[in-house]
Amino acid sequence: LQGQTPQVQRRREGGTLYMLCPYAAWTTKQQTKYWCLLRHGDCQEVLRTYYEDSVQSRDRRIEIKDNTASKAVSVTMTDLKAEDSDTYFCSAYNRVTGAYTQLRAISLNVFRAHILGVLQGLSSTQPRSQATSLCSGNTFLILSVVLLLLLLLALLTSAALGVRYYRLLLRTGNREAEDTSDRPEGTARAGSTGRREGSQDDSKGPAYINLDVQSHPSPEDPLYCNVKLSQAPRNPQEMEYAVIAFNQPPRTSRE
Repeated sequence: LQGQTPQVQRRREGGTLYMLCPYAAWTTKQQTKYWCLLRHGDCQEVLRTYYEDSVQSRDRRIEIKDNTASKAVSVTMTDLKAEDSDTYFCSAYNRVTGAYTQLRAISLNVFRAHILGVLQGLSSTQPRSQATSLCSGNTFLILSVVLLLLLLLALLTSAALGVRYYRLLLRTGNREAEDTSDRPEGTARAGSTGRREGSQDDSKGPAYINLDVQSHPSPEDPLYCNVKLSQAPRNPQEMEYAVIAFNQPPRTSRE
């Protein structure tokens, strides 16, 4: 038996299989044609036909016909059942060689409806997997772009907040410096002790104090005052003393 690779045919239970088997180059009209089950590399006859005969099985579910005009054998199987699943082939019997020659072979798989749906899904696994892979790639690209944009937005927001906080610190420092520089120095009256209001660091330069003398003092009477450093400890050794003398104003010629 000259073998061929069977073609896979899937059918639903209750469905129909129709197959056309063209003659081979050496096939003649006078040869008997067979519909066979493949058993151990040989033909297990199901039906046979000869020269335009149309033959049916006992249950009338299988029919074979030799179409000599079109040089092809047609086979029809109806009301398929799960137990019909098997490997079939059309063949012509060569009386000279005493052998069967395959015209066409199939592997028939008959399934119930829900099983067929599963197998049909499996048959399209490769295209669907390719589409799924492409879809996954596009989704990953979109998510990457979105995450990158969110990261850039977060960085820009952080930078803006940092600049705003830095400017606020600068403004606060400038206001404190202006408040310190605008403070007036203390004023002391005659006969009282005046306290200097100035920089907190007295070691950076001399300190000054303004005295408000309400009456004109006598030049012979010196005015004493002491000044305590604002930031110095309360220690007599840290006190500064001064003697203020008033010069007599010059007399005019009229006096």
